[in-house]
Amino acid sequence: MPDGEKNGALRWYQTLWGVALIGLGSLVLIVGIVFAVMIVNYWWQINHGQGKTLEDKFYGNFQQSTSTASGSSVDRKKLEGGDDPFLGNPDAPITIVAFFDFKCPNSKAAAPIIQQLADKYGFKVKIIIKDFPGESIHPGAEQLARFASCAYLQDHNKYWKLYNIFFSRQDELPVPLADSDISNLANEAGLNYNMIDQCLKNGKGGVKVNRDYNDGFDAGVNGTPTFFVNGDMVEGVVPWDVWDGFIKNY
Repeated sequence: MPDGEKNGALRWYQTLWGVALIGLGSLVLIVGIVFAVMIVNYWWQINHGQGKTLEDKFYGNFQQSTSTASGSSVDRKKLEGGDDPFLGNPDAPITIVAFFDFKCPNSKAAAPIIQQLADKYGFKVKIIIKDFPGESIHPGAEQLARFASCAYLQDHNKYWKLYNIFFSRQDELPVPLADSDISNLANEAGLNYNMIDQCLKNGKGGVKVNRDYNDGFDAGVNGTPTFFVNGDMVEGVVPWDVWDGFIKNY
């Protein structure tokens, strides 16, 4: 008989703390196994064209009607009918309205996913971009939104170059942009700086930004990115696999 048992001493796994440690370890192991099984299951669903299942689990509000604070339905004509930058097919069966903030990290993360969506399903979707700058959270957001709006008023195509510059250099852009910064960015995007400068000073860019912001506020937007898919609200960065499964199976 071992000396420890002769002396009445308990082995570590026989002590209270040892039993608790084993129990905790078992619980962690079980949770880990369950999590792994879920991941494998979701991966299988995605790769077998069942992205809709994931959409229902994690983004069920794809199917829920969006309501404003007053309880009335979203006015799709108002939300989708303005002259806003868009990607894809203007007569597509699926219209996605995206409220972005050029200084928001989550908007930056969502932007390339939306571009990928337009590249793959451009015949099937129309993706409208609207400004919802959260200046109090992301200083400089409103100036960039007004700049981008002026760019769109000047040249619809060159707007997209500035749009990509803003997101790709989000952390590098000065706050606020000086006149020289605006001039350099306008030139890089192929825009006429004098026209941009005049637009910013006469407030035309601000009119569009304010309209977008009011549209979002009326529809219940309180952060970015927020999407409206045929009028239904979806908030946050939606993974590519969820978008892909939804559009593919629509």
